[in-house]
Amino acid sequence: FTNPLPIIEGMGLLTRRRLIRLGATAIAVPTAAALAEPYNLQVTNHEVKMPHLPTAFDGLRVAHLTDLHRGALTPDHTILEAVRRTQQLQPDLVVLTGDFVHGHDRDAEPLARMLALLTPRLGLWACLGNHDYGTSAEKVTDALERHAKVRVLRNEAQEVLPGFWVAGVEDRFKGFPTVMPFASRVPENAACLFLVHQPPGIDLVEDRPWVALSGHTHGGQIRVGKRALHLPGGLEGFPLYQGWGDFGKARLFVSRGIGNTGFPMRFSCTPELAIHHLRSV
Repeated sequence: FTNPLPIIEGMGLLTRRRLIRLGATAIAVPTAAALAEPYNLQVTNHEVKMPHLPTAFDGLRVAHLTDLHRGALTPDHTILEAVRRTQQLQPDLVVLTGDFVHGHDRDAEPLARMLALLTPRLGLWACLGNHDYGTSAEKVTDALERHAKVRVLRNEAQEVLPGFWVAGVEDRFKGFPTVMPFASRVPENAACLFLVHQPPGIDLVEDRPWVALSGHTHGGQIRVGKRALHLPGGLEGFPLYQGWGDFGKARLFVSRGIGNTGFPMRFSCTPELAIHHLRSV
């Protein structure tokens, strides 16, 4: 047996105890930070140039929430704080890009009742994520639409204001995402906000000058420097796991999201409520 803290010549017991305390502190401090970060919601603001947005709607404010993951790994307090802050900021519309529940469809109704506190003048719009399909897409959709008046878009598009559309597709893993049912309905000279849970789904609209919003990545959730240590599946080879990127004619934003997956913690990757200020081009 080798003593992991050998007595260096001249080192007394007190010094050894100090080293042990320092080692324990080095472990405890980042652990405490990781456990606290899920409660440290960050509001980020983005000026978004949106092709074909009518000048009458310049400055339209869109709140973007994603990956709420209501379940054992995400406290209701975290979700309610995100809802409270969103309502306080009074956006024109709220979009939600999937993974409403984490492990069971019984969480859909309690989550929907929390989202019912949101009252944007142009409504709530959503697409579903892989966890929603993994439980029950139908039950999650029903709960959101019935209790929170969320318009869930599953390979659909709708005109919200004259010349301004919102579109959403099904999940890449568990659903059947396609733009074919609605792409021809959205005029070429109209602005479109495209909701897609998994960022690689941007390939569906690379030939269109649309602004896409997504989640799924949690920003890596646990990060060391620039390395994301806890990315979910489906992102192999994809170059973007948070923030903005250009893909063909389309522009994509990936949010860090609100909830947790895998572990009830985050590190160097706080939850995010993104506010997008749309600007006509």
